[in-house]
Amino acid sequence: MEWYQVAIVFAVAFLVTYVSVPFSKWLARKMGAIDFPSNRRVNKEPVPRCGGVALYLGMVAACFVIFLGVRFFRWNLPVLFALGDVNYLVLYVGITCMFITGLVDDITQLKAMPKFLAQIAACSIVVFSGVSIGAVNNFGHGFVDLGWMNYPLSVLYLLVFVNITNLIDGLDGLAAGLVAIIAAALLYLAWIRGNYLLVLCCVALIAVCLAFLRYNFFPASVFMGDSGSLVLGLLVGIISITGVVRTQGLMVMIAPLVIAGVPVLDTTSAIIRRLRGHQPIGQADMGHVHHRLMKAGLSQRRSVAALWLCSAALSVMACLMVGAGSRARYIMFAILVIIVAAVSWKFGLFKPVLRHHYENRGNVGPRRPHKRK
Repeated sequence: MEWYQVAIVFAVAFLVTYVSVPFSKWLARKMGAIDFPSNRRVNKEPVPRCGGVALYLGMVAACFVIFLGVRFFRWNLPVLFALGDVNYLVLYVGITCMFITGLVDDITQLKAMPKFLAQIAACSIVVFSGVSIGAVNNFGHGFVDLGWMNYPLSVLYLLVFVNITNLIDGLDGLAAGLVAIIAAALLYLAWIRGNYLLVLCCVALIAVCLAFLRYNFFPASVFMGDSGSLVLGLLVGIISITGVVRTQGLMVMIAPLVIAGVPVLDTTSAIIRRLRGHQPIGQADMGHVHHRLMKAGLSQRRSVAALWLCSAALSVMACLMVGAGSRARYIMFAILVIIVAAVSWKFGLFKPVLRHHYENRGNVGPRRPHKRK
């Protein structure tokens, strides 16, 4: 792989996304896909939410350029065994189905169950294309073939990334910035394994996110909507499976989850919070980590910057874990767990589970029972 190839892919992805954003804004207004201010939203003015159209077009254009380079210009992009058996046409269909699901939701506000079933269908198509976990390294003692469990586990893995990206998309520029940081870490992991096709895919993903941030950073003139967040989450899941998870050891397999630690932690706390509150998991609320940062006094810009910084730190930690020895990995992972637990406690991310600790903090004597509303 040559540097000019990286530059071409980045430039195409960036420019196509950049020039497509005005079209996505026009389409959103035409279709009535507008986010109006409410008590569960932070925007103060109506904002179109079909920015995912520009992100999708940018990624498709970049992938088409890669195809042309390999087919007609002799780009040498080793794919290794992890991508050797992938049917790229079926993969494209699966990604497009996820995009269409998000776009329909942006326009018509799909109910939770039909939307989730459509996500499962799109992820299933992706797995059917050949993108799957396959086998797991048995702590250095050979590989364990997952057998029939490979398909449901791979679909579940992709669904996790799709939904954590969707749920974290709550502040201007937050999701796009986090995905760019996650893609940069995955780029490094793909690079050290010599999988240059995935390197270019990561480059394209970073480019579309950076181009979109020109319009999406505070104050945003367009939101990516589900058409953007679902596709970005799916792409991150695909890259992490093919570039890291497939046939890797346990500690290396969790690297993508560490890299995506901010949205993973936020999603986990949101699920617990809603289950304890007897609310649908897909119901929006104001309890996400970015909302808590703003309640703590940070502006929207500083809240986003803080979460970007946390994501970058987790990404560096995950990359160091991959390159470290077995004992060092476990030590680093233990330190990471302690830090995450401290941050979670500080901002009350799991307050519904540990409510009695928070409500009685600083008091003496017997603990007071929680008064139900």
